[in-house]
This record gives sequence, C-alpha cells and structure tokens, in this order.
Amino acid sequence: MRSIIICFLISNFVFASNLEILQNDKKELRNLEKKSIEASYEALKNDWISPITINSGLSRDHSFSSKSGSFDKSASIGFTQSIYESGGIELSIQYAKDKYDSEMLAWESDNYTILQTVYETLLEISKIKLQIEQSSYSLQNKEIELILKKIQYEAGSGDITDLNNAMIAKNSQYKENISLENSLKDKIFELSKYTDLKYDEIEIIDFNNVSKEDYVSKNIEYLVEDARVEMLNTNYKKTKTNYLPKVSLGLNGSYSNIDDLIKNTKNEDETSGSASLTLSVPLYDYNKTSKLEDAKLEYLKQKSSANDLKNELAYEYEQIINQIDTYKKQNKIIEDNIKLYDDLITANRVSNDAGMTSAYDLEVLENTKKVNEYDLQINEINIKLQFSKLYFKIKG
Repeated sequence: MRSIIICFLISNFVFASNLEILQNDKKELRNLEKKSIEASYEALKNDWISPITINSGLSRDHSFSSKSGSFDKSASIGFTQSIYESGGIELSIQYAKDKYDSEMLAWESDNYTILQTVYETLLEISKIKLQIEQSSYSLQNKEIELILKKIQYEAGSGDITDLNNAMIAKNSQYKENISLENSLKDKIFELSKYTDLKYDEIEIIDFNNVSKEDYVSKNIEYLVEDARVEMLNTNYKKTKTNYLPKVSLGLNGSYSNIDDLIKNTKNEDETSGSASLTLSVPLYDYNKTSKLEDAKLEYLKQKSSANDLKNELAYEYEQIINQIDTYKKQNKIIEDNIKLYDDLITANRVSNDAGMTSAYDLEVLENTKKVNEYDLQINEINIKLQFSKLYFKIKG
C-alpha cells in the first residue's frame, strides 16, 4: 500500500515569497497590483500640494483711427499653496497612509486565498489518490460477495434477490471508482490553472495549530476590515476640516514688454513679483450637515461590520476545531476496529490453514482492514484541510 508523503517545514510559511509557485502571468499580475497600490499612495499623499502654473502670451494690436499698433509679450509664473487647513493637510497625508495600509492588507488577503486554494487542492489530490486505492479493496470485497452469492444461489441455498443486490453493489462500487478517477483529473486540472508545477513537485505545508485568540485578532480578513475603519475615521476627521479656517500662500512673478510698431520703438522689459497670505473661513455650506453625517455613518457602519466579523470568526473557529475533534474521535474508533480485524485475521488464518474456513473469508477480512487503514490516512488529510482554513487566515 502506497502512503502519502507529507513534507514538514520548520519555519513559518512566508506567503509573499511562496508566490513563486504560481504561474508567471499570475505572479506578474499580483506584482502589478502591488505596484499600482504603491503608485496610488505616492500620488494621494502629495495630493494637497498645488501645482506651479506658467502662463505666457503674445498679442498684436492695431488701431485704424489713430494709426497706432503694438506687439505685446508677457509671461508669468506662480502658485497658490495651502499651508494650514486646521489639521486637514496632516489628515490628508494620514488618509493616504490608511488607504495604502487597507489596500495592501487586501492584496495580502488575496494572496492568501490563492495559496490556500493551491495547497488545499494538493491535499484533495492526495486524498482522492488514497480513496482510489481504498476503493480497489472495497471492489475486491464486492466481487467476493458476488461470487459467494452466486455459489449459494446455484446450490439452491441463496435467494435471487441477494444475488441481484450483490451485483448492484459491485456495479455501484465500480462506478464510484470511475467517479474518483474523474475527480482526480478535475483536481489536477484545477491545480494547473494556478501553477506549472506538478502536484508531486510542491511540498505540502505542516499547518501549525492556531489559537482562537490569534485566529480572531490576527485574522487577515478582520485586519482588512479594521484598517478600513481607521481609513474611514480619518476621512471623517478630514471632511470636518473642510469647514474650518484655511491659510494659503501665494507667490507670483511676471514679465511684460510692449513694442510700438508704428514708431518702431521698443519699451524696456517690465518684471514684477508678489507674495500673499490668504485666510479663508467657510461661512455656510448647504450640504455641510449631510456630508459630515454621511462620512460619520460610513465610519460607524464599517466599525460595526468589523466587530460583527470578529464575533463570526470566533464562532467559525469553534466550528473548525469541533470538526477536527470529530475526525480525531473517528480515528480512535477506526484504530479499535483495526485491532479487532488483526485478531480476526490471526484466528481466521489458523482455521483457514486447517481447512475449516474459506480463503474468501480471510481475504475479506484483510481487505476490510486495508479499507480502515485508508480511512485513517484520509481522515488525517481531512484534519489538515481543516487546519488550513485556520492557517491561511492568519497574517504571517
């Protein structure tokens, strides 16, 4: 009997670097999405800085009545920059940082989801391969059962209904074998959508146990929601500064020259500069109350949603742990059954050697023991699948 080989990793799994197992196009897409978030942050954090504006012009004037004309040249450069917004500038920069943190966490969460799909698919492949091997022993027992029912029927000691049921059971088992083979092909195909590596070329992670406290407080989905709370709270504070006093600094420099085209004379260049400080105080905005209320409600809704998710995660953790305990209890029963089959096989082998029992009996017992041994291995994979639901939700 072939057993599944599970490779154990000593250190914690580093998600970002393990994107290397993905196909090149998927890796490139993930990297481009990260760069897009970073570029958006760089633009947003400096969005409060005003641009410097340059203006220039040329014009020619001609008067038919006074027979005069001129050629005007002018240029100016300047900017008006807000230097105080009652905390609005600092909050604009903080909002950009909060938005970046939220989007980066969401990016990491997407990575975790992709990698969880890959590794759970690997486990499913290993599980189905075991089920296929297990199913072959079940089919052998169904074939033996059919042979025995046929012998009994031909000897006149069996019922046609029992023989028919044995035939149906064998065919059902055979169909199940075919179904498992198709499921294996489907899972291998599913894996190929994410990676060019074969299923036996990727190490299966040893999913460490996760405490309830960590699952709730370090859960990547919760961290994403909590980061959005901070972002919307900053946005609400920033919105309030829109209705508070602001101070702006203005700087401007200009150049001009006018040539008299009739007298053919040139004027000297004229240059000038100016600087100003402007205080602006919003007096009335019809939409002020609704805008502030909308920003505040968005923040409060997100905060409530994050708290609600935290409660759901605690319940989800208990469900997963309960399912793991169920598999472990099943394994205890299966182990007891295997010990019982060992005793029966030992006794049956003695009686079989003495010609007191049929060789079929011994084969059925041995096959059934094999089926139970596979159940143990399959349940171990089921336990790993449950642990993966916890493992891939924790920010590394």
